[in-house]
Amino acid sequence: MNARQAALTCLLNLSETDTSIAAVVDGTFLSNPINPREQRLANALVYGVIRWQYQLDWFLSHFVNPRFNLDIKHRAILRLGAFQLLHLDSIPSHAAIYETVQLTKKGSKTAGFINAVLRNLQRKSSELSYPSIESQPVKHISYSLSYPEWLVKEWINEHGLAWTVSFCKSSNQIAPLTVRLNTLRTDTKNLNDLLHRYGLEAVPTQLAPEGITVEKKSAGLNENSSTTSGESVFRRLLSEGDVYVQDESAMLIPHLLNPADMDLVVDLCAAPGGKTTHLASLMKNSGKIVASDVSDKKLQLLIENCKRLGVNSVEVRRTDITDDDLSFVHAADAVLIDAPCSGFGTLRRHPDIAWNKTPKQLIGLRNYQFRLLKNVAPHIKPGGILVYSTCTIEPSENQEVIRRFLNRFSMFSIEPASEFLPELPKSMISSEGFLQTFPHEHGIDGTFAARLRRSP
Repeated sequence: MNARQAALTCLLNLSETDTSIAAVVDGTFLSNPINPREQRLANALVYGVIRWQYQLDWFLSHFVNPRFNLDIKHRAILRLGAFQLLHLDSIPSHAAIYETVQLTKKGSKTAGFINAVLRNLQRKSSELSYPSIESQPVKHISYSLSYPEWLVKEWINEHGLAWTVSFCKSSNQIAPLTVRLNTLRTDTKNLNDLLHRYGLEAVPTQLAPEGITVEKKSAGLNENSSTTSGESVFRRLLSEGDVYVQDESAMLIPHLLNPADMDLVVDLCAAPGGKTTHLASLMKNSGKIVASDVSDKKLQLLIENCKRLGVNSVEVRRTDITDDDLSFVHAADAVLIDAPCSGFGTLRRHPDIAWNKTPKQLIGLRNYQFRLLKNVAPHIKPGGILVYSTCTIEPSENQEVIRRFLNRFSMFSIEPASEFLPELPKSMISSEGFLQTFPHEHGIDGTFAARLRRSP
């Protein structure tokens, strides 16, 4: 199996399941081993096609008769070819077309059809113009930057046209590879020395003190390079728990909770354990963290991550916040609810999210998020801390949920994030004291967090 065959397999699997793009890609590589170079190309093709599918379909619609009913497989093949022609300058057009046509049955009418469409696209794509941004801003952004029209319309209404264009452009960029240094296992100097020794460029992140950006142009991590000793060392660091792959925005949440002097912290939506293990490192493996989640499968992953990272202060507990007894929360100094959300702040890393959500689902999410807070609130002890966080940029899941909560539970008040994250730019802290980041403004994923305290 070569890269394009693997990519097509992934795209067909994604069309039949709601599994995340990362899980589908990993599963395909596991079932169909291919060399690292081909893996990197396949990965780029899958993520690229998913990210740009609306734009690709708009281009293809000019060269495919609307009466022609494309099945899922041949639409995926055309998208693969179109993505290479429109976005991958490193692949010659003739090679992109030839290799894509090979995904069909050799000599068939379909092969001739795919070849003709892609050759027309190659010759005439530059002659096409998107709808005017002045008269049809939603369609212009949806087609040119590849986002669902309902989302674009919502963002324009909420934030304005310029903000939406900037956000959409930024969210189409491939996110940097960032890792969190595990201070329970190593320190910055030792890690940097090791990475540099093997030709990897490690740059400290600007906002999170434990964050490190590993440049993708570095040896072994470039999409077009072969396996190197640098890549092997990086994989070893991951497997031995010296680092944890995590966006810098996620690293800010444990600092907002500020657990260093606490005896007991409860993380109620803990799996797979990124923030749980970060809390443990900030607490220096002392005190206790109760980490819970509703999924046994995800909790097993959390257990494995704790073991790999050398975290031994965590008690794992299966809990359904919407239904189970939460009286154990009362003893906690602080509670973290990293709530399930739309995830629109992470589109750089998870482009499939944009196509897997509906307006109805957003309504369900914000009601679910409020229910989590409502069920936990009575169990927070007097003087206790409650931190609510998401990885989305939607006000309906963020500020509006907190305002609704505070209207219902007046014994809670906001503690400004600036008091616990004083080094952050002022643009990251809202007038209400919430943490809110955006990829186009801050260069990190979009995240939101509110720190609340119950009155003594």
